[in-house]
Amino acid sequence: MGASAPVRLGRQLVVVGSGVAGLTAAVSAAEAGADVVLLTKAHLADSNSMLAQGGYAAVLPEGLRAPGDTIASHVADTLAAGAGIGSREAIELMCRSAADSVTGLEGRGAPFDLGPDGRPLLGLEAAHSFPRILHAGGDASGAGITSALMRRVRALEAEGRIAVHEGAMATGILLDCGAVAGIAFSRAASRDVERSRVVERSRVVERSRDVDLVRADAVVLATGGAGQLFTQTTNPAVATGDGVALAFLAGAALRDLEFYQFHPTALQVAGPDGTLRSSLISEAVRGEGAVIRDASGRRFVTDYHPLGELAPRDVVSRALALHARSGGGQAYLDATGLEGVHGDGFLARRFPGLDAMTRAAGFDWRREPLPIGPAAHYWMGGVATDLDGATSVPGLYAVGEVACTGVHGANRLASNSLLEGVVFAGRAVQHALSAGRTGRWEGPDAAEVREVDAAAAADARVLPAEVGRTLVADAMQADGGVIRDGSGLARLSRTLRGWTSDDPETAHLLLLGRLIAASGAVREESVGAHFRLDFPDHRLPAALGAAADEWPRPGVVRRPGGAAAGEPTASQPVLLGRTA
Repeated sequence: MGASAPVRLGRQLVVVGSGVAGLTAAVSAAEAGADVVLLTKAHLADSNSMLAQGGYAAVLPEGLRAPGDTIASHVADTLAAGAGIGSREAIELMCRSAADSVTGLEGRGAPFDLGPDGRPLLGLEAAHSFPRILHAGGDASGAGITSALMRRVRALEAEGRIAVHEGAMATGILLDCGAVAGIAFSRAASRDVERSRVVERSRVVERSRDVDLVRADAVVLATGGAGQLFTQTTNPAVATGDGVALAFLAGAALRDLEFYQFHPTALQVAGPDGTLRSSLISEAVRGEGAVIRDASGRRFVTDYHPLGELAPRDVVSRALALHARSGGGQAYLDATGLEGVHGDGFLARRFPGLDAMTRAAGFDWRREPLPIGPAAHYWMGGVATDLDGATSVPGLYAVGEVACTGVHGANRLASNSLLEGVVFAGRAVQHALSAGRTGRWEGPDAAEVREVDAAAAADARVLPAEVGRTLVADAMQADGGVIRDGSGLARLSRTLRGWTSDDPETAHLLLLGRLIAASGAVREESVGAHFRLDFPDHRLPAALGAAADEWPRPGVVRRPGGAAAGEPTASQPVLLGRTA
């Protein structure tokens, strides 16, 4: 007898975004029997996840894990990398769920690399105490995992269980009495994307030439980060922070916006127009023994941290920036000694994608160091969620980089991002589809509130799309990058308030830049990825030796009308955004 048809729940879920988190959410919801609409503003394969070179952090069951490794060690490493600001409860949940999530991905076709003995190959990356990083295709882990999930989505689409809509730019979250009722999107014809499937008429509330309104019982935002805020970024062109901006405008709480991680080892090469371009070089290269040198050939990162090249990303990026300011000049990643240790052809075998990329850029990294610099890579901040991915707006969920679950604190530990996306996407779908859902948001506790006007000035200059994106990125790179200070953040705020744009992506970048400037100005300390020259020291808890989960929680930005009595916010700093 054939397999029975899936039980239909009669609930409709809209997922926005097609990275690992969005694909996991769509597949999980469809497999559970929900009607699913998956929107992505470019092609299904266009995401940060597809570009991820690192891997998937997980402490596997006994017999498969590295000797001595434990879930408690993974938790401790994650807390330490996040400068003690992460949520212990969220981190413990993620790390406990890691091994099961690997099994689930394998069941959906993810091809994790195995050794000659058939056991998973485990790599070591910076700030991890043990080798616990799984890879797929060497340095193409994101592509391997994402492609497997894409194949599952296409299979479910063929069965009529997921409606995939490419070239769909989300433009607004629809609310009914403060709860999610659906989402509006426009068709991004300018992206040269042929939509693979039109959303069924039963799912469409209203359609015009330019805008579709799709009703939903719940909306899951999985739109990724906002690397296009900066001139130097490892992110693709689609990473414009749309989900964070839309959630803010719908009234959702945001958190940790000042914490933007710059990856320290991005290959920097001038393009044909003279513009410096960044291409990610995985942290796993340093895990295999590559070192960082300055213009004189000296290894200098140990001057800033005893772990040197294997220190957390924020530390290494800051070391590069500070060393350059002190006259150290261009920094270089030196992998020339690795083949002498591991044998001829090691770099091409271990890092096939990177080997091809560096050669295409004109380098032979077996014999010459690579010019590198920090590039915007991952946003720890985003839409504040509870442990089920629920935001402060009933029916609205956020997963992946668009979300702030609390697991990353002030700085993300390498290879925790794909893990976070998979674990919390599954939890969000389970919560959204549960019959007993109350809509109650269990977020951070209430605390100090400060006002912030995130709106543009009344006489703001209207910027066209391409010019606007360049101007915003230049301003953010100069005053909101690896190193900041109060005067620079004030200048950044004034500059961004002087501009506005009718282009949705540019408008989102302007809004988010203003919010980051405000959050960074309020946090008068240096912690994790937020480093201020005028406040270089991290303020420790009053009681020395306090546990990491008792340290001050990260900041929240929230929008409309102030916090009602009992409404959740987070501790210092808490900002109120503009009413729109």
